[in-house]
Amino acid sequence: MRKKDIILIILGIVILILLAFFVSLAIREVTNFDSNKEKEIEEKIEIDGKKIEFKTYRVDQSFFINVPSEFVMLDEEMLKQEYDYNSRPELVFRSEDNAEKIFISTTEEAMTDDGLEAYLNNKIAESTNMQLLDSGIYTKHAKTFAKIVVVDSTTNMYYNIRYFTLNDKLVSVEFNTASTNYTKWEKVIEKIMDSLCFNEDDITK
Repeated sequence: MRKKDIILIILGIVILILLAFFVSLAIREVTNFDSNKEKEIEEKIEIDGKKIEFKTYRVDQSFFINVPSEFVMLDEEMLKQEYDYNSRPELVFRSEDNAEKIFISTTEEAMTDDGLEAYLNNKIAESTNMQLLDSGIYTKHAKTFAKIVVVDSTTNMYYNIRYFTLNDKLVSVEFNTASTNYTKWEKVIEKIMDSLCFNEDDITK
């Protein structure tokens, strides 16, 4: 075989290798772009055509929660006016039309992680006039949570609640709205409840 032919063969192999490399690189870029677009679509939450943004709050320097940016946080004076002082929640956020509310209560009720399941079972047993949609115990961020989701057949209100403990005291986070309205808020509620965490490194937007 002539030297010229050998050079042409080697040159052809090199060109093929380079082409294969650039094609694979292009495919990878397209795949990454598609993945990012899918992620953007998945993370985009809308209510009535309006994109919902979230703001992170730190409660009692103890835990974090994401709340829709459009929700208004009631100040101390408003809390006193609207809720019984002895049993009022520590924090209340509500939508602009006051149809959706988030209650956060850090109570003085003694509770341990091991006691949450029994507490949840008692709550379920007490919910005689309510339709139970979901309940259970789960662990996240090395912390035990109790979940109960019900619709009150008397008031036609929907309640999605999480219970957990801090310093052996019971904490509750509740989202409520009309039972006819909750389905469109389900992704928002999931985002709120999934955001509950205890370290800045675990905060998700």
